[in-house]
Amino acid sequence: MKSRLLLLLSLVSTTVLAQVQKDTVVAPKDSVKITPFVINDEKPQKKRKKKPEPDTTGYTQEFNRNEVGFQWGIRAGGGLNSLTTKEVSSVRIAPSGTPLLENGRIIRDQILSNKDQVMGYLGGFFVRMTRGFFYLQPEIFYNRKGGKFDILQSDGRLFKRVNTTYSAVNVPLLLGIRFRQARLFAGPMLEFPVSFNDELRDAVKVYTNNDLKKELFSRPSMGLSAGLGFEFKHFFIEGRFETSMGNIIDYGIGPASNPSKLQVSSRSLVLAIGFIK
Repeated sequence: MKSRLLLLLSLVSTTVLAQVQKDTVVAPKDSVKITPFVINDEKPQKKRKKKPEPDTTGYTQEFNRNEVGFQWGIRAGGGLNSLTTKEVSSVRIAPSGTPLLENGRIIRDQILSNKDQVMGYLGGFFVRMTRGFFYLQPEIFYNRKGGKFDILQSDGRLFKRVNTTYSAVNVPLLLGIRFRQARLFAGPMLEFPVSFNDELRDAVKVYTNNDLKKELFSRPSMGLSAGLGFEFKHFFIEGRFETSMGNIIDYGIGPASNPSKLQVSSRSLVLAIGFIK
């Protein structure tokens, strides 16, 4: 009886152990896992491109350096020119040097300004010395310009409208301030006359018997030049205002016993382009 009971317990324990081992089996690591499929309705966002930051290294090095830099360049352009004539009354001269008479009366004329402008042109060479924000720029260029003035008779009628053109060599010495592509500048300018047209000579010779070619337009005058420019690498564009501080013509006319002074100054608005290396 005992032997049968022991046999029955042995069979039951064997069956329970087998069932426990079957339920505790662990799946291998490389077994296939099923991932649920998820639908994504969100649209992909576009990545914004970052704007490149401006390179200020070259600008800083250029304008904050202590050493002196040298450049050279050429410029050419055109301008609107006008003359300012001091109002003066003068007597016409006969070949003998005495006052010219008409019907027993001395012929006396009035010389007045005319604000009409005349086109001109220029071209020349310059050298620039820079240090930091500042620069010094001496120049030399040929300038062809002019203007007009009127001569009235004693009865108020127009005797002659003189269209004057003349050529000169200008030598400005400019001091400028730079900021990136822009620059401001101003300075004195010497003007050396070269020649003038026959219309001016013919208008003045009725008031004198002197040699006008040698005396009328022979001495240098002082002027002022100022302007604004913009540079684009090796090229630039600029505008200038130029005016004579004295008189380009300061000449005695009329009889020696009662002379008058013909005094003429000039003004110009100039637009020019150029190359700088």
